Amino acid sequence: MAESVNTVIIGGGVLGCASAISTQKRLRKINGNNDNNVCLIEKQVISSGISARHSGIVRSANAVPSAAKLAKNAIDYWKNLVAIWGVQCEYESNGAMWIARDTGSGKNEKWSELANSLVNLNIQFGQVDRHQAQEICTKNINLSDNEIFYFEPDAIQFDPTKVRKALYEAIKINKINIREKTNVQGFVTDNNGKINKVLTDNGDINCENVINAAGAWSPSIFDSLGLNIPVSIETVNVVNWLTSQLDIDYRMPIIADYSNLAYFRLWRNGEIHMHQPRHRNTREIARTFSENPLHITGGDLINDPTNQSLGYGQIRIYEDIARKRFNDLDKSIYSSGYRSYFDITPDLKFILGKDSKISNLFHCLGSGQGFKYAPVFGELIADCIANEGEFLDVAEEFSISRFSNTYMTNFWDQVSGSENTLEAEAAAL
Repeated sequence: MAESVNTVIIGGGVLGCASAISTQKRLRKINGNNDNNVCLIEKQVISSGISARHSGIVRSANAVPSAAKLAKNAIDYWKNLVAIWGVQCEYESNGAMWIARDTGSGKNEKWSELANSLVNLNIQFGQVDRHQAQEICTKNINLSDNEIFYFEPDAIQFDPTKVRKALYEAIKINKINIREKTNVQGFVTDNNGKINKVLTDNGDINCENVINAAGAWSPSIFDSLGLNIPVSIETVNVVNWLTSQLDIDYRMPIIADYSNLAYFRLWRNGEIHMHQPRHRNTREIARTFSENPLHITGGDLINDPTNQSLGYGQIRIYEDIARKRFNDLDKSIYSSGYRSYFDITPDLKFILGKDSKISNLFHCLGSGQGFKYAPVFGELIADCIANEGEFLDVAEEFSISRFSNTYMTNFWDQVSGSENTLEAEAAAL
Protein backbone atom coordinates (compact mmCIF):
# COMPACT_ATOMS: atom_id res chain seq x y z
CA MET A 1 0.00 0.00 0.00
CA ALA A 2 1.34 3.38 -1.02
CA GLU A 3 2.23 5.98 1.60
CA SER A 4 0.24 9.24 1.52
CA VAL A 5 1.69 12.69 2.14
CA ASN A 6 0.78 16.23 1.21
CA THR A 7 3.96 17.07 -0.71
CA VAL A 8 6.75 15.06 -2.31
CA ILE A 9 10.09 16.81 -2.88
CA ILE A 10 12.31 15.28 -5.56
CA GLY A 11 15.99 16.04 -5.08
CA GLY A 12 17.97 16.07 -1.84
CA GLY A 13 20.42 18.85 -2.61
CA VAL A 14 20.45 21.99 -0.51
CA LEU A 15 17.44 23.43 -2.40
CA GLY A 16 15.41 20.26 -2.00
CA CYS A 17 16.22 20.08 1.71
CA ALA A 18 15.36 23.76 2.20
CA SER A 19 12.06 23.27 0.36
CA ALA A 20 11.23 20.21 2.46
CA ILE A 21 11.99 21.94 5.77
CA SER A 22 10.09 25.16 5.01
CA THR A 23 7.12 23.30 3.51
CA GLN A 24 6.94 20.94 6.49
CA LYS A 25 6.91 23.86 8.91
CA ARG A 26 4.30 25.74 6.88
CA LEU A 27 1.97 22.76 6.52
CA ARG A 28 2.26 21.94 10.22
CA LYS A 29 1.19 25.50 10.93
CA ILE A 30 -1.77 25.16 8.55
CA ASN A 31 -2.81 21.56 9.26
CA GLY A 32 -1.84 21.25 12.88
CA ASN A 33 1.00 19.22 14.36
CA ASN A 34 1.02 16.65 11.56
CA ASP A 35 4.42 15.02 10.93
CA ASN A 36 3.37 13.30 7.73
CA ASN A 37 3.24 16.38 5.53
CA VAL A 38 6.27 15.94 3.25
CA CYS A 39 8.50 13.22 1.86
CA LEU A 40 11.96 14.04 0.52
CA ILE A 41 13.33 11.73 -2.18
CA GLU A 42 17.02 11.60 -3.10
CA LYS A 43 18.51 9.13 -5.59
CA GLN A 44 21.81 9.00 -3.69
CA VAL A 45 22.32 10.68 -0.31
CA ILE A 46 21.64 14.20 0.92
CA SER A 47 23.81 16.88 -0.65
CA SER A 48 25.77 14.45 -2.81
CA GLY A 49 25.42 16.05 -6.25
CA ILE A 50 26.22 19.64 -7.10
CA SER A 51 25.52 20.57 -3.47
CA ALA A 52 28.57 18.53 -2.42
CA ARG A 53 30.95 20.68 -4.45
CA HIS A 54 29.81 24.28 -4.10
CA SER A 55 32.09 27.09 -2.92
CA GLY A 56 29.96 28.04 0.08
CA ILE A 57 29.90 31.74 -0.88
CA VAL A 58 26.82 33.82 -0.05
CA ARG A 59 26.80 37.38 -1.42
CA SER A 60 24.22 39.91 -2.55
CA ALA A 61 25.90 41.55 -5.55
CA ASN A 62 23.77 40.68 -8.58
CA ALA A 63 22.89 42.71 -11.65
CA VAL A 64 19.27 41.47 -11.53
CA PRO A 65 17.53 43.62 -8.87
CA SER A 66 15.05 40.96 -7.76
CA ALA A 67 17.85 38.39 -7.44
CA ALA A 68 19.93 40.87 -5.42
CA LYS A 69 17.00 41.48 -3.06
CA LEU A 70 16.54 37.74 -2.61
CA ALA A 71 20.25 37.34 -1.90
CA LYS A 72 20.09 40.05 0.76
CA ASN A 73 17.17 38.19 2.36
CA ALA A 74 19.14 34.96 2.10
CA ILE A 75 22.12 36.39 4.00
CA ASP A 76 19.80 37.43 6.81
CA TYR A 77 18.24 33.95 6.82
CA TRP A 78 21.60 32.19 6.83
CA LYS A 79 22.74 34.30 9.78
CA ASN A 80 19.56 33.47 11.67
CA LEU A 81 19.03 29.93 10.49
CA VAL A 82 17.50 28.75 13.75
CA ALA A 83 14.33 30.71 12.97
CA ILE A 84 14.02 29.06 9.54
CA TRP A 85 15.38 25.53 9.98
CA GLY A 86 15.66 25.11 13.73
CA VAL A 87 19.45 24.71 13.53
CA GLN A 88 22.45 26.99 13.27
CA CYS A 89 25.38 26.63 10.90
CA GLU A 90 28.80 28.17 11.50
CA TYR A 91 29.94 30.75 8.93
CA GLU A 92 32.74 33.27 8.34
CA SER A 93 31.94 36.94 7.81
CA ASN A 94 34.99 38.62 6.29
CA GLY A 95 33.06 40.14 3.41
CA ALA A 96 33.94 40.04 -0.29
CA MET A 97 36.33 42.18 -2.33
CA TRP A 98 35.33 42.62 -5.95
CA ILE A 99 38.16 43.45 -8.36
CA ALA A 100 37.71 44.72 -11.91
CA ARG A 101 39.69 46.47 -14.64
CA ASP A 102 39.94 50.25 -14.53
CA THR A 103 38.45 51.46 -17.82
CA GLY A 104 39.49 55.03 -17.19
CA SER A 105 39.89 57.60 -14.40
CA GLY A 106 39.53 55.03 -11.65
CA LYS A 107 36.15 53.85 -12.84
CA ASN A 108 34.37 51.09 -14.70
CA GLU A 109 30.96 52.14 -16.00
CA LYS A 110 29.33 48.72 -15.71
CA TRP A 111 30.53 48.29 -12.15
CA SER A 112 29.48 51.81 -11.25
CA GLU A 113 25.99 51.02 -12.55
CA LEU A 114 25.95 47.81 -10.50
CA ALA A 115 27.02 49.67 -7.35
CA ASN A 116 24.34 52.33 -7.83
CA SER A 117 21.62 49.72 -8.34
CA LEU A 118 22.65 47.89 -5.16
CA VAL A 119 22.70 51.08 -3.10
CA ASN A 120 19.11 51.64 -4.19
CA LEU A 121 18.33 48.20 -2.71
CA ASN A 122 20.06 49.08 0.56
CA ILE A 123 22.88 46.63 -0.15
CA GLN A 124 26.32 47.72 0.97
CA PHE A 125 28.60 47.55 -2.06
CA GLY A 126 30.94 50.53 -2.17
CA GLN A 127 34.06 51.42 -4.10
CA VAL A 128 37.27 51.64 -2.07
CA ASP A 129 40.68 52.91 -3.13
CA ARG A 130 43.70 50.68 -3.54
CA HIS A 131 45.06 51.47 -0.09
CA GLN A 132 41.77 50.57 1.56
CA ALA A 133 41.46 47.43 -0.56
CA GLN A 134 44.97 46.34 0.39
CA GLU A 135 44.21 46.80 4.07
CA ILE A 136 41.02 44.75 3.78
CA CYS A 137 42.58 42.02 1.62
CA THR A 138 45.72 41.75 3.79
CA LYS A 139 49.33 42.22 2.64
CA ASN A 140 49.75 38.91 0.85
CA ILE A 141 47.48 39.82 -2.04
CA ASN A 142 48.75 41.70 -5.11
CA LEU A 143 46.64 44.64 -6.23
CA SER A 144 47.30 46.77 -9.29
CA ASP A 145 46.97 50.48 -10.08
CA ASN A 146 44.93 49.63 -13.17
CA GLU A 147 42.21 47.94 -11.12
CA ILE A 148 39.20 49.18 -9.21
CA PHE A 149 37.82 47.69 -6.02
CA TYR A 150 34.39 47.28 -4.47
CA PHE A 151 33.81 45.88 -1.01
CA GLU A 152 30.71 43.97 0.09
CA PRO A 153 31.04 43.72 3.90
CA ASP A 154 27.97 41.52 4.46
CA ALA A 155 29.10 38.61 2.26
CA ILE A 156 29.61 35.36 4.19
CA GLN A 157 31.08 31.93 3.50
CA PHE A 158 30.42 28.39 4.69
CA ASP A 159 32.17 25.07 4.86
CA PRO A 160 29.98 22.76 2.70
CA THR A 161 30.58 19.82 5.04
CA LYS A 162 29.12 21.80 7.94
CA VAL A 163 26.14 22.82 5.80
CA ARG A 164 25.52 19.17 4.97
CA LYS A 165 25.58 18.30 8.68
CA ALA A 166 23.14 21.14 9.40
CA LEU A 167 20.78 19.83 6.71
CA TYR A 168 20.65 16.39 8.29
CA GLU A 169 20.06 17.94 11.71
CA ALA A 170 17.24 20.12 10.37
CA ILE A 171 15.64 17.15 8.61
CA LYS A 172 15.66 15.23 11.90
CA ILE A 173 14.42 18.13 14.04
CA ASN A 174 11.57 18.92 11.65
CA LYS A 175 10.64 15.23 11.32
CA ILE A 176 11.02 15.11 7.54
CA ASN A 177 10.17 11.77 5.95
CA ILE A 178 13.34 11.11 3.94
CA ARG A 179 14.05 8.39 1.38
CA GLU A 180 17.67 8.31 0.28
CA LYS A 181 18.99 5.94 -2.41
CA THR A 182 15.57 6.10 -4.02
CA ASN A 183 14.93 6.60 -7.74
CA VAL A 184 11.81 8.16 -9.20
CA GLN A 185 10.43 5.78 -11.84
CA GLY A 186 7.37 7.71 -12.97
CA PHE A 187 4.11 9.40 -12.05
CA VAL A 188 0.39 8.72 -11.97
CA THR A 189 -1.85 11.62 -12.95
CA ASP A 190 -5.58 12.22 -12.69
CA ASN A 191 -7.95 13.23 -15.50
CA ASN A 192 -6.90 16.86 -15.11
CA GLY A 193 -3.21 16.06 -15.47
CA LYS A 194 -2.40 16.61 -11.78
CA ILE A 195 0.15 14.29 -10.21
CA ASN A 196 -1.44 12.15 -7.52
CA LYS A 197 1.22 9.46 -7.13
CA VAL A 198 5.02 9.33 -7.41
CA LEU A 199 6.38 5.91 -8.39
CA THR A 200 9.78 4.93 -6.95
CA ASP A 201 11.95 1.84 -6.57
CA ASN A 202 11.45 2.19 -2.81
CA GLY A 203 7.67 2.27 -2.63
CA ASP A 204 5.04 4.54 -4.20
CA ILE A 205 3.79 7.76 -2.60
CA ASN A 206 0.36 9.33 -2.94
CA CYS A 207 0.53 13.12 -2.84
CA GLU A 208 -1.27 16.40 -3.37
CA ASN A 209 1.79 18.37 -4.53
CA VAL A 210 5.22 17.71 -6.03
CA ILE A 211 8.27 19.96 -5.76
CA ASN A 212 10.97 19.55 -8.37
CA ALA A 213 14.37 20.28 -6.85
CA ALA A 214 16.21 17.76 -9.00
CA GLY A 215 18.43 20.29 -10.78
CA ALA A 216 20.20 18.79 -13.77
CA TRP A 217 18.20 15.57 -13.44
CA SER A 218 14.90 17.44 -13.98
CA PRO A 219 14.58 16.94 -17.76
CA SER A 220 14.88 13.17 -17.61
CA ILE A 221 12.67 12.76 -14.52
CA PHE A 222 9.74 14.75 -15.92
CA ASP A 223 10.09 13.81 -19.58
CA SER A 224 7.42 11.11 -19.18
CA LEU A 225 4.89 13.85 -18.37
CA GLY A 226 5.64 15.64 -21.63
CA LEU A 227 7.50 18.46 -19.90
CA ASN A 228 10.58 20.04 -21.44
CA ILE A 229 12.41 21.55 -18.49
CA PRO A 230 15.26 23.67 -19.92
CA VAL A 231 18.14 22.76 -17.64
CA SER A 232 21.60 21.63 -18.63
CA ILE A 233 24.95 21.41 -16.86
CA GLU A 234 28.17 23.33 -17.22
CA THR A 235 31.59 22.41 -15.92
CA VAL A 236 33.48 24.56 -13.44
CA ASN A 237 37.01 23.60 -12.41
CA VAL A 238 38.14 23.87 -8.79
CA VAL A 239 41.68 23.88 -7.39
CA ASN A 240 42.74 24.11 -3.76
CA TRP A 241 46.23 25.32 -2.82
CA LEU A 242 47.86 24.33 0.45
CA THR A 243 49.36 27.38 2.12
CA SER A 244 51.06 28.29 5.37
CA GLN A 245 48.80 30.00 7.88
CA LEU A 246 51.75 32.35 8.38
CA ASP A 247 51.40 33.46 4.76
CA ILE A 248 47.62 33.86 4.47
CA ASP A 249 45.75 35.96 6.97
CA TYR A 250 42.64 34.26 8.35
CA ARG A 251 40.80 37.58 7.91
CA MET A 252 41.11 37.43 4.11
CA PRO A 253 37.76 38.21 2.46
CA ILE A 254 36.30 36.40 -0.49
CA ILE A 255 38.16 37.64 -3.58
CA ALA A 256 35.92 38.03 -6.63
CA ASP A 257 38.69 38.64 -9.16
CA TYR A 258 37.17 39.72 -12.46
CA SER A 259 40.53 40.93 -13.75
CA ASN A 260 41.72 37.33 -13.93
CA LEU A 261 38.30 35.67 -13.94
CA ALA A 262 38.75 33.77 -10.70
CA TYR A 263 37.16 33.47 -7.27
CA PHE A 264 39.35 32.87 -4.23
CA ARG A 265 38.41 32.11 -0.64
CA LEU A 266 40.01 30.57 2.42
CA TRP A 267 39.18 26.89 2.61
CA ARG A 268 39.26 24.44 5.47
CA ASN A 269 42.08 25.57 7.69
CA GLY A 270 44.76 27.08 5.53
CA GLU A 271 43.91 26.27 1.92
CA ILE A 272 43.07 28.72 -0.85
CA HIS A 273 40.04 27.60 -2.82
CA MET A 274 39.89 28.77 -6.43
CA HIS A 275 37.34 28.50 -9.20
CA GLN A 276 36.35 30.56 -12.23
CA PRO A 277 33.11 32.54 -12.67
CA ARG A 278 30.92 32.16 -15.70
CA HIS A 279 31.62 34.62 -18.47
CA ARG A 280 29.86 33.93 -21.76
CA ASN A 281 27.18 34.84 -24.25
CA THR A 282 24.00 33.19 -25.52
CA ARG A 283 25.86 31.17 -28.12
CA GLU A 284 28.12 29.67 -25.46
CA ILE A 285 25.12 28.79 -23.30
CA ALA A 286 23.46 27.12 -26.28
CA ARG A 287 26.67 25.21 -26.93
CA THR A 288 26.45 23.83 -23.37
CA PHE A 289 22.90 22.65 -24.03
CA SER A 290 23.88 21.06 -27.34
CA GLU A 291 26.90 19.24 -25.88
CA ASN A 292 24.97 17.79 -22.94
CA PRO A 293 21.84 16.14 -24.35
CA LEU A 294 19.36 16.53 -21.55
CA HIS A 295 17.44 13.32 -21.88
CA ILE A 296 20.47 11.11 -22.42
CA THR A 297 23.06 12.14 -19.88
CA GLY A 298 21.44 14.75 -17.70
CA GLY A 299 22.76 15.06 -14.19
CA ASP A 300 24.48 11.65 -14.22
CA LEU A 301 27.56 13.40 -15.57
CA ILE A 302 27.96 15.03 -12.18
CA ASN A 303 28.70 11.84 -10.29
CA ASP A 304 30.57 9.99 -13.02
CA PRO A 305 34.12 9.51 -11.62
CA THR A 306 35.63 9.93 -15.10
CA ASN A 307 34.26 13.48 -15.26
CA GLN A 308 35.60 14.73 -11.95
CA SER A 309 39.39 14.83 -12.15
CA LEU A 310 41.48 17.71 -13.56
CA GLY A 311 44.25 17.43 -16.10
CA TYR A 312 47.74 18.77 -15.42
CA GLY A 313 47.27 21.50 -18.04
CA GLN A 314 44.22 22.92 -16.28
CA ILE A 315 46.01 22.90 -12.93
CA ARG A 316 48.93 24.85 -14.44
CA ILE A 317 46.55 27.47 -15.89
CA TYR A 318 45.02 27.99 -12.45
CA GLU A 319 48.48 28.07 -10.89
CA ASP A 320 49.52 30.92 -13.20
CA ILE A 321 46.39 32.91 -12.33
CA ALA A 322 46.82 32.35 -8.59
CA ARG A 323 50.45 33.46 -8.70
CA LYS A 324 49.39 36.79 -10.18
CA ARG A 325 47.16 37.52 -7.20
CA PHE A 326 49.05 35.99 -4.25
CA ASN A 327 52.61 36.89 -3.24
CA ASP A 328 53.46 33.60 -1.64
CA LEU A 329 52.19 31.20 -4.27
CA ASP A 330 55.34 31.33 -6.39
CA LYS A 331 56.06 27.91 -4.98
CA SER A 332 52.49 26.76 -4.72
CA ILE A 333 51.56 23.41 -3.26
CA TYR A 334 48.74 21.64 -5.01
CA SER A 335 46.28 20.19 -2.51
CA SER A 336 43.33 18.97 -4.55
CA GLY A 337 41.41 19.67 -7.70
CA TYR A 338 38.18 18.49 -9.23
CA ARG A 339 35.40 19.32 -11.60
CA SER A 340 32.23 20.70 -10.22
CA TYR A 341 29.12 21.67 -12.15
CA PHE A 342 26.49 24.35 -12.51
CA ASP A 343 22.97 23.47 -13.53
CA ILE A 344 21.97 26.28 -15.87
CA THR A 345 18.93 27.59 -17.72
CA PRO A 346 18.96 29.36 -21.12
CA ASP A 347 18.85 32.81 -19.49
CA LEU A 348 20.93 31.81 -16.43
CA LYS A 349 18.05 32.76 -14.12
CA PHE A 350 16.17 30.62 -11.62
CA ILE A 351 13.09 28.56 -12.32
CA LEU A 352 10.77 28.97 -9.36
CA GLY A 353 7.16 28.36 -8.48
CA LYS A 354 4.23 26.63 -10.15
CA ASP A 355 4.63 24.73 -13.40
CA SER A 356 2.85 26.21 -16.41
CA LYS A 357 1.17 22.90 -17.37
CA ILE A 358 0.76 20.80 -14.22
CA SER A 359 -1.01 22.79 -11.52
CA ASN A 360 0.33 20.87 -8.50
CA LEU A 361 3.96 20.75 -9.65
CA PHE A 362 6.37 23.39 -8.33
CA HIS A 363 9.96 24.06 -9.38
CA CYS A 364 12.92 25.07 -7.23
CA LEU A 365 15.88 25.29 -9.63
CA GLY A 366 18.75 27.61 -8.88
CA SER A 367 20.63 27.83 -12.21
CA GLY A 368 24.06 27.47 -10.66
CA GLN A 369 23.37 29.86 -7.80
CA GLY A 370 21.14 27.73 -5.63
CA PHE A 371 23.23 27.38 -2.52
CA LYS A 372 23.35 31.04 -1.55
CA TYR A 373 19.57 31.35 -1.89
CA ALA A 374 18.60 28.08 -0.22
CA PRO A 375 16.79 29.34 2.91
CA VAL A 376 14.84 32.02 1.04
CA PHE A 377 13.97 29.66 -1.83
CA GLY A 378 12.65 27.18 0.70
CA GLU A 379 10.37 29.87 2.12
CA LEU A 380 9.33 30.90 -1.40
CA ILE A 381 8.30 27.35 -2.27
CA ALA A 382 6.37 27.10 0.99
CA ASP A 383 4.56 30.32 -0.01
CA CYS A 384 3.65 28.70 -3.33
CA ILE A 385 2.32 25.54 -1.66
CA ALA A 386 0.24 27.61 0.78
CA ASN A 387 -0.64 30.13 -1.97
CA GLU A 388 0.17 33.02 0.30
CA GLY A 389 3.24 34.91 1.44
CA GLU A 390 5.68 37.65 0.52
CA PHE A 391 7.54 35.76 -2.20
CA LEU A 392 4.68 34.89 -4.56
CA ASP A 393 5.45 37.83 -6.86
CA VAL A 394 9.08 36.72 -7.11
CA ALA A 395 8.00 33.22 -8.04
CA GLU A 396 5.89 34.71 -10.82
CA GLU A 397 8.91 36.61 -12.19
CA PHE A 398 11.00 33.45 -12.40
CA SER A 399 8.24 31.15 -13.59
CA ILE A 400 9.05 28.41 -16.09
CA SER A 401 6.31 29.88 -18.29
CA ARG A 402 8.82 32.38 -19.71
CA PHE A 403 10.43 29.54 -21.70
CA SER A 404 7.69 29.37 -24.28
CA ASN A 405 8.11 27.63 -27.63
CA THR A 406 8.82 31.04 -29.16
CA TYR A 407 11.49 31.79 -26.57
CA MET A 408 13.26 28.47 -27.15
CA THR A 409 13.06 28.85 -30.93
CA ASN A 410 14.72 32.25 -30.66
CA PHE A 411 17.26 30.78 -28.26
CA TRP A 412 18.33 28.12 -30.73
CA ASP A 413 18.24 30.64 -33.59
CA GLN A 414 21.26 32.23 -31.95
CA VAL A 415 23.28 29.26 -33.10
CA SER A 416 21.54 28.27 -36.31
CA GLY A 417 21.68 29.30 -39.92
CA SER A 418 24.37 28.98 -42.58
CA GLU A 419 26.52 31.80 -41.25
CA ASN A 420 26.03 31.32 -37.54
CA THR A 421 26.31 27.73 -36.43
CA LEU A 422 28.14 25.93 -33.68
CA GLU A 423 29.86 23.84 -36.35
CA ALA A 424 31.12 26.91 -38.20
CA GLU A 425 32.34 28.46 -34.99
CA ALA A 426 34.18 25.27 -34.02
CA ALA A 427 35.77 25.03 -37.47
CA ALA A 428 37.10 28.56 -37.14
CA LEU A 429 38.89 27.87 -33.86
